Amino acid sequence: MSSILQKKKKEYKPDLDECVVRIHAWYEQKWIDRPPVRFYHHNKEYEQHRIGEGSFTSAEARWMDTEFQIKRFLETLNEAAFLGETFPVFWPNLSAVAYNLFLGQVPEFDEVTAWVHPCVADLEHLPPLTVQKGNQYFKKVEELTQRALEIAEGRFWVGYTDMYAGIDCTAGLRGAERMCMDVVDQPEALHRLIQAAFAEYPEVYRHFDRILKAHGQPSVTWMNLPSFETFNVLACDFAVNLSTEHFNAFCMPVLRQEAESFVHNVFHLDGKGVARHIDSILTLPNLKAIQWVQGYGDDTPIRQWIPLIQKIQQAGKSVIVDLKPEELDDFIRLVDRTGIMLWVDAEPRLQGDILKRVTRW
Repeated sequence: MSSILQKKKKEYKPDLDECVVRIHAWYEQKWIDRPPVRFYHHNKEYEQHRIGEGSFTSAEARWMDTEFQIKRFLETLNEAAFLGETFPVFWPNLSAVAYNLFLGQVPEFDEVTAWVHPCVADLEHLPPLTVQKGNQYFKKVEELTQRALEIAEGRFWVGYTDMYAGIDCTAGLRGAERMCMDVVDQPEALHRLIQAAFAEYPEVYRHFDRILKAHGQPSVTWMNLPSFETFNVLACDFAVNLSTEHFNAFCMPVLRQEAESFVHNVFHLDGKGVARHIDSILTLPNLKAIQWVQGYGDDTPIRQWIPLIQKIQQAGKSVIVDLKPEELDDFIRLVDRTGIMLWVDAEPRLQGDILKRVTRW
């Protein structure tokens, strides 16, 4: 860690060193002077309308234009203050289905994401499920990564693309509705599909890790958390469809395999449907934290989820919590600061005051 921190200070983040120290204390449920604060809210990118941005013949053409992606990122650097633990990170993004694309699925892109159509019709006769390093999507992630690295030093970090190789990847291959039937009708065959999809994931991660570490980069993803070890975002959004019994049978084995491959794991807990499985999730190896995604509408405000947050804390895990600025004082009053990281959707003019209030926590 120290050898990387001794490099040139980040152009957009002069307080980089002290912020990284706060994050690494947070991984261990410790704190230095205050809990970490990132000025951001989850799914922000999906709320930004980009229709008509750039002169492209299709949404996919925009996603696949390396220079456009780099240019747009550089423009955002000049628009942000990067206060608190908000880090400048280029994310070579081909949506959450990138690993499915590496396996050969054909995407449909829109303005903010991409999806795939199921391609496994028969669990007894699986198509080849190998990572195709020569396909255009794998090569595009390499190109985005390399191009960003050329201009990154002293300015920003370059991260990993968004890769999910477990049950959510399998749902993309098989289809969510079919998989809901498979857990009952074809459990052994479904297990084989899950393992076949996951098999090459550790090597794919290592491939990109070698590229980034050769340039002195930390491990960092869309979650914007730096690690000078290996870092991974665990997720299982499909778990919303499963009973506890089926979650433990079909999701936990591959999640455990994945978690064992990394030093720092943060679980992306996407809403109350997935939170039903929190007792199992908290037993995963090398699990440092839970990112709690509370949802919208009746799932707000954050106060109703304080018992869940406290349960995670009591299990010795850290928690990422989305907050609105007007919820901050109430949250500080009700929750112990141990292991808490706040993501706050706040205008730049409010951010300095928020950091002062969190420091007094």
